[in-house]
Amino acid sequence: MHNKQQLQECISECESALTHIINAIGKLEVPESMQSLIHAKKDLQECISACRSML
Repeated sequence: MHNKQQLQECISECESALTHIINAIGKLEVPESMQSLIHAKKDLQECISACRSML
């Protein structure tokens, strides 16, 4: 069982990573890499949502 502080820290770290991925997507022109970043973005968004639901 996670406490609220741990969940909030996880959300903050995931949101930071998400920002970096979104910035990278905006600068990338390689389609193969773009798909990986889009997948990572989706995974992070799902993780953030799941953590928020546990708060």
